[in-house]
Amino acid sequence: MPIPSRFSLMLILIVLLFVSVEAQTGLAVCSNPRSPCQHKDKQFAPYELSFRLPARIRQNYDYKSVAFYAVVLKTYKDFEAGGDGCDGGEFSTAIEAERVQAQKLFPNQKAFAAYQCPDMGAVLYKSGGKDLNDTFLAIYGGATQAEADLVLAKARARYPGATVKRMQAIYNWLAE
Repeated sequence: MPIPSRFSLMLILIVLLFVSVEAQTGLAVCSNPRSPCQHKDKQFAPYELSFRLPARIRQNYDYKSVAFYAVVLKTYKDFEAGGDGCDGGEFSTAIEAERVQAQKLFPNQKAFAAYQCPDMGAVLYKSGGKDLNDTFLAIYGGATQAEADLVLAKARARYPGATVKRMQAIYNWLAE
């Protein structure tokens, strides 16, 4: 095999290795509410769990965080998706007020909420490979079940119905 062909093959293999590592491991979550991730092309909303996006992102591509454990404090079964419940435009002001209160109880773990309001640039959440289509309020529980169980024990004092879910955060920069 000529030298230029070997070099090209090696370069392709290295690129594929980096792409597959990102696809398998995901992008780091910024779980500290005082230090959210920043990106020039995505401004994470206060109610979103931020994660490290690559320096250059492309449109219409799913960027996925590492899997993490969340303590779901509350699910809003009667939330009117896309209707009056979305009185903040892309969020519910009532649920956002609850999220801010929950954040005060857990100052070292990000409190986040998922809304079914129209927002093409929102972070979405998956669990078990399926989209979470519920409106919910959660706290970042940690990278392990053991970490999440500690957060859950504290959460149940205020939210007796709290549960732990393994999740992944997803962002897709949609072309408009």
